[in-house]
Amino acid sequence: MAIVWFIIFLFVSHFFALQIFRLTTYHKYFLPALPLLVAYSALVGWLLYKFQLHAFFLWQVAIVSVWLFVLARRNSRQAQAMLHAAGSDGDRVRFLAESIGKTKQFFAYSSFVYVLVFAAAFLWAYNT
Repeated sequence: MAIVWFIIFLFVSHFFALQIFRLTTYHKYFLPALPLLVAYSALVGWLLYKFQLHAFFLWQVAIVSVWLFVLARRNSRQAQAMLHAAGSDGDRVRFLAESIGKTKQFFAYSSFVYVLVFAAAFLWAYNT
C-alpha cells in the first residue's frame, strides 16, 4: 500500500513543482519566484518524511531527476524547431536564441534547486 501512496505523492508533488517552474523559467520572474520554489521543495521533502515514505527517498530523487532531464530534452527539441521556423531574419533568430538559452539556464537552475533543497529537507527531518 505504501507504494500506491508514494506514486500519488510523486505525481501530486511533481505537478505542483512544474507549476512553480513555469514562474522560475521566465527570465524576469526567476529571482522573485525562487523563494517559492525553495519553500515548496523543502515542504515536499518534509512531507515525504512526515508521511513515512522513507524507503522511497532515493526513488523520488531519481525519478524526479530523470523526469526533469526528459523535460529539458523535450523543451530543447521544441526550441530548435522554433529557431528553424524563425527563418532567416537575423535579429529575430538572435533574440530567440538568447531567450531560449536563458530559459534553458533557468530551467537547469530550478531543477538543481528543487532536487537539492528537497533532499536536504528530507535528510534534515530524518536526522532530527
